[in-house]
Amino acid sequence: MDQEDSLIEEILKRLKSIDYRLNSIEGFLKGEQEEKIPEEKEERVAHPVKEEPEEIENEREIFTPEARRETVRTKKTPVSPVDQEKIWINVLHKIGIVALILGVGFFIKYSFPYIGLWGRIAIGLLIGTGLLYVGEKLIKEYGTYALGISSCGIVILYFSFYAAATFYNLIHPAVAFLMMALVTIVGVLLSLRYDNSVISFIAVIGAFLTPYVFRGGEITPLALVVLFSYLALINGWILTVTKIKEWKWLNILAFSLTAMMILTTIKYSSESVYPWVFLAFSTVFFALFFIIPKKESIESLIVLFLNPFLYYFVLWFITYRINPYIAGTLALALSAFYYYTGSRTEEKESLDVAWAFTSLAVFFLTIAIPIFLKSSWSTCAWALEGTAILSLRRKEKVLTIFPVILVGIAVFKMFFIDYLFIELFPFFVNSVIVIICVFLSAKFLSKIAGDENKGLVGVLSILGLFLVFWFTLTGTDKFFDKFGHLSEIKSLVVSVLWGVYSLILFIVGITKESSPARIAGFLVASLTIIKVFFYDLSYLETTYRVLSLVVLGVILLIISFVYQKKMGGKEVNE
Repeated sequence: MDQEDSLIEEILKRLKSIDYRLNSIEGFLKGEQEEKIPEEKEERVAHPVKEEPEEIENEREIFTPEARRETVRTKKTPVSPVDQEKIWINVLHKIGIVALILGVGFFIKYSFPYIGLWGRIAIGLLIGTGLLYVGEKLIKEYGTYALGISSCGIVILYFSFYAAATFYNLIHPAVAFLMMALVTIVGVLLSLRYDNSVISFIAVIGAFLTPYVFRGGEITPLALVVLFSYLALINGWILTVTKIKEWKWLNILAFSLTAMMILTTIKYSSESVYPWVFLAFSTVFFALFFIIPKKESIESLIVLFLNPFLYYFVLWFITYRINPYIAGTLALALSAFYYYTGSRTEEKESLDVAWAFTSLAVFFLTIAIPIFLKSSWSTCAWALEGTAILSLRRKEKVLTIFPVILVGIAVFKMFFIDYLFIELFPFFVNSVIVIICVFLSAKFLSKIAGDENKGLVGVLSILGLFLVFWFTLTGTDKFFDKFGHLSEIKSLVVSVLWGVYSLILFIVGITKESSPARIAGFLVASLTIIKVFFYDLSYLETTYRVLSLVVLGVILLIISFVYQKKMGGKEVNE
């Protein structure tokens, strides 16, 4: 009897194990959560089993929720034949639309002679209108297919009116303009009715291409006023649509097409067309694209960032030839505007938008500097600007990286342009100010929290040390080039300056317990020794050789004394 009981108990255990495994596998296949499995377990506790076999615990580890989720992520669901057919049908649908558009276009342009010009245009209009009607009838049952048909109809209508005005001169361009504008309105209404952005995209492209029916006509102030007024209405409509439907990419499309229209017509601003037309309407476009929704979206940020560049280019193109200071004043005005807007935006809206505005404020201030100042003084102005921004100790990346770039630009200009092309006095002043700004920038940057700034601090510090060494050489060279009668002592002066520089580095390194400063002092002193023994003693006159050796010896003895004195009183922290 005991043997039968033990056998029954063993069978029940086996059944329990099989049941648990089947439930676990079923849960895995269905993607169920692990929380459902313990509930099933509790329902089966009525069986006379006290504990589960060892294998069941292992199954729990295999079918944990984490393991199931990981397997589901890595498992690739094969594409069924039905899905493949849907993809191919969609592709064939789009190819059919393109083929139909091209076919109607070639028909209108190269149709049989006996049909006549009006016959071609009439057939095109009938086909386009018929496709719109078919799309409207099929939209409820065949959504995607009907949208393609309607889009095809809109494109054919655009082309038919355009061909009637430009290819065959059957209607006046103004009439074609009005009819194409009517097609645009139809496209807008259909895109809102169907809630479809593709039709809206076609309508936007058609709206911006509509003015080209007037190509070849005379450009007058009135024509530009009409053109830009039309573009302002289109952009206002797009702004409204993007607020309703959240189709933010329409803003990028509208801005790009508006910029294209402005840049292709701005050449007329200095000819027969009055500049005030461009000034007035560029301000209107700037305001329209500035008030687009400032939300956390890359589309909005792109337009908000590029908008002032287009606006200022138009202002600069028109005003710089009249008076450069007007262009500089406008740059300062934009800088102040974006600084104020950025400070207000930071409190109410996206921080990304605020940082974009702040960076624009810095940029326009930067380009205003060389307009107001001569090229020889813009170097120190840029360095001072970058240092001043870093002194604010703001933690935003745009207010740490951009000022460092400004200082770098100042260093580059001083190194490769100022040294070669400007006079001694502005070169001397620029160099001193830039070197001071490099060290101050490193100091201010070190006060801003963040490990990513440590590398920049080190780079700026090393750059500053190198610039001092470079300035002692180039500054001396430019000075003695100006005063040629003193050129015999140029090499001696360079040796003395290098020796004094190494002494200063040693004193700073010892008093501040700075190992990098002491190492830099060692390097400069080594270069000075090499120069004195291998160049000065070979090429200088006897008097200058003696002075060079004496000065070097005194400086090296002072360095040794200062170092020994410091070491005797306190251990230097290496």
